Amino acid sequence: MNVLFLGYGKMGSALGDAWLQSGWVKEVVALDPGASATGKAKIFRQAADLPHMRFDLVVAAVKPAMASQVIEALPVEVWDRATLVSVMAGVSCDELERASGSRAPVVRAMPNTPVMVNRGCTGLYSATLTDPAALERVRNLFGAVGVAVWVNEESQMHAITAISGSGPAYYHLFSEALADVGVRLGLPHELSALLAANTALGAATLQCAPEADFAQLRRNVTSPNGTTAAAIDVFEAGGALRALVQSATEAAQQRSVELSQGN
Repeated sequence: MNVLFLGYGKMGSALGDAWLQSGWVKEVVALDPGASATGKAKIFRQAADLPHMRFDLVVAAVKPAMASQVIEALPVEVWDRATLVSVMAGVSCDELERASGSRAPVVRAMPNTPVMVNRGCTGLYSATLTDPAALERVRNLFGAVGVAVWVNEESQMHAITAISGSGPAYYHLFSEALADVGVRLGLPHELSALLAANTALGAATLQCAPEADFAQLRRNVTSPNGTTAAAIDVFEAGGALRALVQSATEAAQQRSVELSQGN
């Protein structure tokens, strides 16, 4: 399988390098004026310089505002057998189809930054890629860098963006706050950060176990009238934490909708 990346920044290069290493992809070509020629990908600065070869996938990984311009600039022959896969937040399938002249099936993918360490989470949607074998190939590609799931409606991609696409930042923010408090409680910064990060890693590992129940995992740590209970009581007072999480994720979802509308 040959893949053309439009944009080869952190997300694009993480996917390209992982796909080459996994053996799912034979060759990666990238169109990116600012990318450095590192790894096994072949980097080109402008569309006119692209090699005359057939691509199985064209992966759009540029800033959303640049999507149409970059896709429209591609030579027509690029689409001979390609599927267009977008990893850009808020760019609709309709916009992608218009930009490609409806010459290729379109897939929207919303991976998150842990794909860089093969622990990503990717939501997938397509209305025009219908072949079961092709759908499975796309899922396997993103499954090579973590977990990949198909959804049935494009509108669900806004929720995926809010939960898993933006989600790593929420956990980083909580770990940052926890580490800062550790310093205020008398721990050296390095030690406090180490404790916060490894606690997050351990908790996430437990959550990913088969049939894990988040509420039960929490209860397992929370002895009545103990130290954990004292903290949980503060988090849950008046539903404060859950209300804040809901407001934050709804804001992320709404921003995804706005981006899809060009706002």
